Amino acid sequence: MADLALQAEVSELLFREARLLDAQRWTDWLELYCEDAVFWVPAFTMAGGYTEQPEQELNFIYMAGRSGLEERVFRLNTGISLSSTPLPRTRHMVGMVMVDGQNGDAVQAFANCQVATFTEIRGQQFRTSSYEYLLRRSGGGLRIAQKKVLLLEAVIDGYFDFYAI
Repeated sequence: MADLALQAEVSELLFREARLLDAQRWTDWLELYCEDAVFWVPAFTMAGGYTEQPEQELNFIYMAGRSGLEERVFRLNTGISLSSTPLPRTRHMVGMVMVDGQNGDAVQAFANCQVATFTEIRGQQFRTSSYEYLLRRSGGGLRIAQKKVLLLEAVIDGYFDFYAI
């Protein structure tokens, strides 16, 4: 049985991340990530599985280091990201949060998520995925060292970005 205090801490972190994304509080959201964090959305292979080697295979998104996320946030804040204009409203529904393991300061966690996005131009869209996290204790709390987003749908209609998955 998982440590209930750790389970609550992990759940609170994942729920906070979703809330910050929905509120478009990008700076606060970035603070949840370690400097060396990896944000990864693997693509699908011809066999129907997910790519497993992000630096050698195709990915929907792969950012090694928080600086990649900071660059995306900069593009959103300055309006440079034309694909995100207008910026959609989002609602993340995160559930089935589980602690999969702990080794020292590292915690492995899992969650399911459905994200609804809405813009006047594109209307409402839904994306369903699962999240695999590697969390690291830093400064007294947990921070995200790696987030792997496993999309459910194999055909991607339209666009998506870090805030909409």
